[in-house]
Amino acid sequence: MTVADGSQVRLADVPEAIIGTTPANPAFQIMRYVSSEVRISKQTDIPNEIRADRNVASIVDVGRSVQGPINTFLSYGTYDKWLERLLCSTWSGDVLKNGVIQQAATLEFLYEQGAVDSYVRYQACRWNTLALTLRARQSVQANWGIMGIRSPDPTNAILAGATYANPTTTPVFNAGLNVSDISFDGLANAPKVQSLVLNIANNIYQNDVVGSYEPYSHGLGRCEISGTISTYFENTDAYQAILDHADVGISTTLMDAAGNSYVIDLPRTKFLDGGPTVGGNGQAVMIEVPFQAYFDQTAGASIVITRIPGGIAPAGPSLDFSSPNNSQYIGQVI
Repeated sequence: MTVADGSQVRLADVPEAIIGTTPANPAFQIMRYVSSEVRISKQTDIPNEIRADRNVASIVDVGRSVQGPINTFLSYGTYDKWLERLLCSTWSGDVLKNGVIQQAATLEFLYEQGAVDSYVRYQACRWNTLALTLRARQSVQANWGIMGIRSPDPTNAILAGATYANPTTTPVFNAGLNVSDISFDGLANAPKVQSLVLNIANNIYQNDVVGSYEPYSHGLGRCEISGTISTYFENTDAYQAILDHADVGISTTLMDAAGNSYVIDLPRTKFLDGGPTVGGNGQAVMIEVPFQAYFDQTAGASIVITRIPGGIAPAGPSLDFSSPNNSQYIGQVI
């Protein structure tokens, strides 16, 4: 027998028209990813029965579900369907806003094992969370949190009529080389940002029923969009916005080497906390700012993502050495 090699595991995805049912003749999309911990989550109960010999009397299988993260780098056009499922909405032209449409998919993992391969599938998968991380001089990371209902028995063959589209080849976004432009509506002097973490959570919950050891369905909780910005302390504008509990719009533009871009706009946020922190000698003074987005009447949403196909390479980076000790921030190269 051949031990499965992690570098040869294929992840594919197909939308479910009927949630919990893999479509006939499924048209799978092979996905780009870095790692995955999606798996069956088995719940067991050990009844607290007393035996005179002190042994455990029984172990009961009481429930199963699917959960786990998929870690990726963000690239243009690769995860547009995942973004739809995450935001419970659909693209209108090239604009996506958070909504209330319930969507799910079947995930399939192919484990290469020589003459006989293994296929493990997960049905009724929801995209519950996303942690999008932008850090100076690093690729943009996306950590997706998955919740599903069931995993059919593993097999050694593809599904009847299944087809597989090749993965995308667009460049990975990075937070250097001036391809990430972050603006703050409501601040006269936008701070230099060392990192930005954007968290999107659907707060999906399970509906359990007597007579089934898998969830009957999933429910949508409140869509919560939050994050943390690490900024250099160059002026008091961000700190004043914290004290004033003022509205601040946050917008970032991610552009790849081919000129394709996403504009991620949070039209209304509050800076929740924070202040200048002194880490010690040889370090810039920073402000860690947790923020929370909320509904904007004009946008009709809490988050708006606009995709812009390119084809024209972005202009070269502009250099700014004004920060103390040549500190790195998003959009800067040294």
